[in-house]
Amino acid sequence: MIATPSRPPLVRFVALVEQRLGLHYEEGQWGELVTLLAERSASCGVDRYLEQLASQSSQAEWKALAERLTVGETYFLRHPTQLETLVDQVLPTFLRQTSTVRVLCAGCSTGEEPYSVALLARERGRVDSSRLRILGIDVNPRSIAHARRACYSPWSLRAVPSAMRQQWFQRTPEGFALQPQVRDQVIFEERNLLEEASAFWAPGSFHAILCRNVVLYFPQDVIRKIVARMAQALVPGGYLFMGPSETLRGISEDFELLRGGDAFYYRLKPPAPPTVSVPQAAPVATATPTATVAQRVATPAPMPPPPPAPDGLEGVLQLLEAERYTEAWALLESVPGNSSPKAQLLRAVLHLHAGRLSQAEQLGRQLVTASATEAPAYYLLGLCLEQSGDEAGARGRYAASVRAEPTFALAHLRAGSLARRAGDMVEARVALRMAVSLLPQEKPLHLSLFGGGFGRHGLMQVGLQELQACTEVP
Repeated sequence: MIATPSRPPLVRFVALVEQRLGLHYEEGQWGELVTLLAERSASCGVDRYLEQLASQSSQAEWKALAERLTVGETYFLRHPTQLETLVDQVLPTFLRQTSTVRVLCAGCSTGEEPYSVALLARERGRVDSSRLRILGIDVNPRSIAHARRACYSPWSLRAVPSAMRQQWFQRTPEGFALQPQVRDQVIFEERNLLEEASAFWAPGSFHAILCRNVVLYFPQDVIRKIVARMAQALVPGGYLFMGPSETLRGISEDFELLRGGDAFYYRLKPPAPPTVSVPQAAPVATATPTATVAQRVATPAPMPPPPPAPDGLEGVLQLLEAERYTEAWALLESVPGNSSPKAQLLRAVLHLHAGRLSQAEQLGRQLVTASATEAPAYYLLGLCLEQSGDEAGARGRYAASVRAEPTFALAHLRAGSLARRAGDMVEARVALRMAVSLLPQEKPLHLSLFGGGFGRHGLMQVGLQELQACTEVP
């Protein structure tokens, strides 16, 4: 039986977690940490375990703790153009035909995606919320429990505009709690996409399905099986939304690709009409104008071509931005001239994402000697030091990045965030104001390499929230 740690070592553990990972826990949230500390220290004892954590040789253990403490949480309003297309264009068409519209969020994790649909439906006013039913499913029972609690960290709300946050969330000691009228609109179930459950996937069960960034690393035969079930469960003409880097090309012929603005999504094709033997009609010399027009009207508009397959270093950059790191690495190794400074910078960033900090640091130190890569290389070294727990050293690297390129908005943003965390509010406000003012002109390369999946708007929201935190009275 694992012994429960007493309060003094738990207090020390909480302090170490905040120091090394930047994760702050109020006392009411310590229950999870009690269990984690007991499990991780069972083999050597709590006191010895804490001494090891405080040493400089505990990097592997800190990585394991980071995975346990941060896994599963996504964020609200991720890929917002798709969500806006869903609530503005897709769902209203069904409301003219049926009393209720049913949306499935498959692989919903901790619930941010289905709640985002519910929030946007209320905000944009195109869908009567009383007629909207949203179901979220995930295989992880811990994620489902989190989703049902509907209480989230500020980081999870980083892309939510402040006005929306104030209207639909309530600040609590544990974080931001979703208002009950939104929370109660979404139902969650623990369910595995690969389980045989014919009743759940019954024909006509859903009008729209969101399965975004879920099947990215599944084998193709598994993806085919999942997509076939979803096609079966959709109403005729139903819609499927997948992640921006996911495609049905070579997976399913049941859908047609559509585009609304910057959002790509799929619509279930109507079933093919049965083949009927028709007597051969007499040839017609020329078609009448009326028949020609009718033929043109009946012919569906051509689908937009799918995005071209990425190629070269730009292709590596696209894959990296889409978080397809394994594919990005394979493509980079196949690109001719992959020892150029830009290729080496991409390689260093991929090392960083894979947790290979020593390799990333080694390349970063080489790249700071070249003027073309000096600023991003210093920024990369700052990220490596942050992941190692050396926030003071990271601030120094971000400062060097700004000296090399004074308009590097992301470097100002990270420097300001760390200064605020260290209590240097004057320095933090200066850096964060610079970041907010420079982000509209930030280089696309910097956003692709270091944006972490955020666009300019999301990063602006992060900067503004950090700046607001600098001025809040404790």
